[in-house]
Amino acid sequence: MVEGFRVSKDLVLPRDSISWVITFIAKRNAGKTYNTAVYVEQLIQAQVPTLVIDGMGTWWGLRKGVNAKGEPDDSKPGLPVVIIGGNHADIKLDPTKVEKIVEALLQTNTSAVLDISQFRKGDQMRIAMVFAEELYRLAEKYPAERVLVVEEADMFAPQKPFKEEARCLGAFEDLVKRGGNRNIGLVEITQRSADFNKNLLTQSDMLVVGRTTAPQDKEAIKAWVEKHSEKDKKALEEWFDSLSGLGKGEVWVWNDDEAWSIFKRVQFQKRITFHATRKFVLTKQAANIKLMDVAEFIEKFRNRFEPKPKPPPEPRLVPEKATYTPPRIVPTPFGPRTSPSVLNTPIEPPITVKSGERFNIPMPTQTDIEKAQEVAINQTLPMLVIQQFKPTLGLTVETFNEPTTPLGRVAVVLKNDAESHGRQDAWTTKRIKTHIRNHEWNEEGVDEAIAQLVRWEILKKQSNNYFRFYPARVRIIDQTQEIQLQ
Repeated sequence: MVEGFRVSKDLVLPRDSISWVITFIAKRNAGKTYNTAVYVEQLIQAQVPTLVIDGMGTWWGLRKGVNAKGEPDDSKPGLPVVIIGGNHADIKLDPTKVEKIVEALLQTNTSAVLDISQFRKGDQMRIAMVFAEELYRLAEKYPAERVLVVEEADMFAPQKPFKEEARCLGAFEDLVKRGGNRNIGLVEITQRSADFNKNLLTQSDMLVVGRTTAPQDKEAIKAWVEKHSEKDKKALEEWFDSLSGLGKGEVWVWNDDEAWSIFKRVQFQKRITFHATRKFVLTKQAANIKLMDVAEFIEKFRNRFEPKPKPPPEPRLVPEKATYTPPRIVPTPFGPRTSPSVLNTPIEPPITVKSGERFNIPMPTQTDIEKAQEVAINQTLPMLVIQQFKPTLGLTVETFNEPTTPLGRVAVVLKNDAESHGRQDAWTTKRIKTHIRNHEWNEEGVDEAIAQLVRWEILKKQSNNYFRFYPARVRIIDQTQEIQLQ
């Protein structure tokens, strides 16, 4: 039995960490997902069933080995992890069968990635909620040490939950407070500790903090530290100041448990599986990548989990086209008159009336009515289609990291919050400027930039005077330039 998990040359986490609540915190692109994966790789190699709720669509990389440069390598095996949902799915994810999926994973002690990245935010929350509830409920029925990893945890356990988010928060609170009694460990990943629920954050057994610059995020970390540390105020202030200077992948690991006291600044080691970045997803290689085979579980459970194909629609009966007979001139006692067009009905010969003779039109008998042919007339009206072309704002990767214009800064703030699964229907000018100040960027020209985004309808003012942001209208473009060597 493995005695620990080496995540760095300077740090080995004890086997007891399987049942800990561990929170990885760092700003965007500081390496929190990468570092978490290093720990997850160690768990899976030690045959600890590990389940990942992936809202970003990147954790499928556990199934792909890499070379020394971290590039995908077909000669290097990945790890035996089943991918459920997403672009690299072994089994398609049916939201109505999450309970069955959880029971099968626990019954077989299988490690898996639940990729929910292609679902809308509300659907993602419901899937994660049911998954967490069933995991907690069934853990006693299928006892084993196992770990749940939650990417973008602040989305499922927000600091200020709305009505539909409260049940989801409750499901994860059960895992944090009582999951250890059922041998369930929880690993939470968030880049916005200020938005992450403090009841969950302060009850973490271990904090892994990467580069953090936003003041409100530092305050959230401070709440955990003050509860778990007896260090004096000056020492804590020096520690807080060091957070903004951490390198990529470099972290502070802090656990105050008497048996496993840890307080170290370390650099996590390299992954043995592929880190699927946003850049890689845009390459041609991404579509052709081959993953490690996990056929046994897939063949056993595919038919139970995947949505059943919908039956083809029944053919519609289309009435036969009617034949049009052009009108003919029919004389009447009141002068010549054009007879109406008749469909599939021959026109009766004209009636001849002598001068002075009374003109009587016989009423149809019941027999005539019964013999009458029913005629269906279909009328097709034209459909008016109005096409409206709206601009889409393109941001290069370089601009996204260091915007140099007011419009770029505002767009980056909005897009960054959207990727963090924040609310996109409650923006105000004040909130946008607060985010810009947190990045230590210049506020000059922000009002004009917001007005421009409103004109483009990328930001839209609502009846409650809040702005709604449409993230799909802002794209991140990875630009490359070919260099000719002479």
